[in-house]
Amino acid sequence: MKPAREAPTFDGFAREWLAMREPELRQKTVASYSWQLKSHLVPYFGTTRLSEIGPIDIDRYRSEQLRGATLGPNQINKTIGLLARILDTAADYGYLDPTRNPARGRRRRAKATLPSRAAIEPEQLPSLLEAAGALRPLIATMAGAGLRNGEACALDWSDIDLPAGTISVASAKTGAGIRVVDVPTGLRSELSALAERGGRTGVAFPNRNGSRQTTSNVGRRFKTVVRRANERLDWLGLNRIDTDPTPHSLRRLYASLRFALGDDPVYVAEQLGHTDPTFSIKVYARALRRRERLNGTALREFDAALAWAAR
Repeated sequence: MKPAREAPTFDGFAREWLAMREPELRQKTVASYSWQLKSHLVPYFGTTRLSEIGPIDIDRYRSEQLRGATLGPNQINKTIGLLARILDTAADYGYLDPTRNPARGRRRRAKATLPSRAAIEPEQLPSLLEAAGALRPLIATMAGAGLRNGEACALDWSDIDLPAGTISVASAKTGAGIRVVDVPTGLRSELSALAERGGRTGVAFPNRNGSRQTTSNVGRRFKTVVRRANERLDWLGLNRIDTDPTPHSLRRLYASLRFALGDDPVYVAEQLGHTDPTFSIKVYARALRRRERLNGTALREFDAALAWAAR
């Protein structure tokens, strides 16, 4: 099927596309799209008419980006994903064949690399909480409710319903991320104690100045917490958290706790704000087997973590 209208150049159409969508996008998303267009997509496709962009052009773009080594495979795939969204709109407007988007399909993507994330195991959670200090309620919320760093930092007390045992996540990366999560017994106690100390109004986890925590600040302080936790783990004779940890590691810990307590993978995926339960299923079998391999102090700490995470 041929396009119904003469297509404009990619540069002009892409700028108009972003301008029309800017009001409904988050500021960080607009900045990311602008950078991808200015630094990578427009320099390559800018003067090409939309109807002249084909699969071979996408493949050549991918190869050139890989040879240039300015972007990694995952970042290259993000730019191709943005290109695909722009071309979807172009097809809607009649500039392209609506039955085939040349930027769609796995063959257009570079081979992705999986990020290396530190694993925090359930038996390490008691040490982590004990070492957390003033950051304890925030770390407990990420570990006990599966929230991302940014989601936890964005919480207000109005989002936390202690009598019902739920947290409403209103600010998230995706539509699936906007959700209501269940609060385990240990986390409810942590939050109740925090509420008694500081009241139940305003920002849930303020910094020392009373302002909202930032994700970068939490990330830096989290490394200090892990270092202190490792001192206790050494004293107990347990394995250290010995890779470079980030708060995101707590989401995998959350999944491990839920599966060890017998929760369903689909439920855990929904609680994490995932549209696809693949991640949960990958963690599921490993989490179920882990307790069988533990004994002594490790088993006691593991069971203490489960008691904290129980509902």
